[in-house]
Amino acid sequence: MSKGTILVTGATGFLGAHIVSQLLEEGYFVRATVRSTSKLQSIFPQATSEQLQIVEVPSLTSDHSLALEGIDALIHTASPIFGEGVSQKDIFEGAYEGTVNLVNQAIAAGVKKIIASGTFVNLFDADFKAAFGTHLITEKDFGSVTLESIDLTNNGMQVYQEAKTLADKKIWEIAREHPEVDFTVLLLPALFGPQLTPLTSSSSSLGTNDFIRMLLGGEYPPIPVGHMVDVRNAAQAHKLALTIPPVPGRDKRFIILNGTFLWKNVATLIRIKRPELAGRLPGETSVPGPQTSAPLDTSFAKEVLAIEGYISQEETFLAAVDVVIEWETKFKNGH
Repeated sequence: MSKGTILVTGATGFLGAHIVSQLLEEGYFVRATVRSTSKLQSIFPQATSEQLQIVEVPSLTSDHSLALEGIDALIHTASPIFGEGVSQKDIFEGAYEGTVNLVNQAIAAGVKKIIASGTFVNLFDADFKAAFGTHLITEKDFGSVTLESIDLTNNGMQVYQEAKTLADKKIWEIAREHPEVDFTVLLLPALFGPQLTPLTSSSSSLGTNDFIRMLLGGEYPPIPVGHMVDVRNAAQAHKLALTIPPVPGRDKRFIILNGTFLWKNVATLIRIKRPELAGRLPGETSVPGPQTSAPLDTSFAKEVLAIEGYISQEETFLAAVDVVIEWETKFKNGH
């Protein structure tokens, strides 16, 4: 018997596909909103049309009422990501307006459980200073951006961060108005690990594993993030959130984190475990940029979600290396 039907947005994404996979394994029915039915079917060819229902929705600001009919919970992971060809307006509309639109539509459809993927950057101001500091950051922290202060002429990364922070704040505002709805927001750092989504000739299909491709290109990635978790643990947190009851007096806002990492150490790991790739790594004299290292308080997530055993950083990064090598073999005919 099914445990219920869960609507997952962004189901063909790096994280979304892992969530769908774990939900199907656990005996849930999944309804997925996607822009491409065939892409999702190619990831889950074994799933029956009963186990995996697919609804094509053009954008996050579209009408989702059909997809929301009769579901037991919503897991919202879809979000535009800053990058080539994505305007600041697109980022803001998808990350902020799309989330608010979807949450309001879900409430109107009678959905009583809503889980949203947030990002740990929601904890910081856009200058990111506190992310490099030594002060303990908890799940109660928020960046200070307001709707009035957001500036769409800033770079894509900043607009993304601020739009995600505003969406997170707005969710809790809506939660106050709808105490009958059970909300969870999961704050995720950089995700790495194995991929279920089909690879294309564009390196953007690697998601955040693309940073490993840059590392194998002989340069330290220009990414200031030093907090990470395996994509499988991030997916597991969403699955566990489905069965966690409300916590009286607390917002279920959880920091999901394995720990911090340094690109230099990832390079050393690859040298040791994949010696054939050693010549492709940055030279000994090359210096990586600074990475976020602030202590994040994960005790609330530990206590309530009780994720058992985070996958080791070694396993996560080597899985990411394997994905990159697979991509190169397919599209670059090796080196």
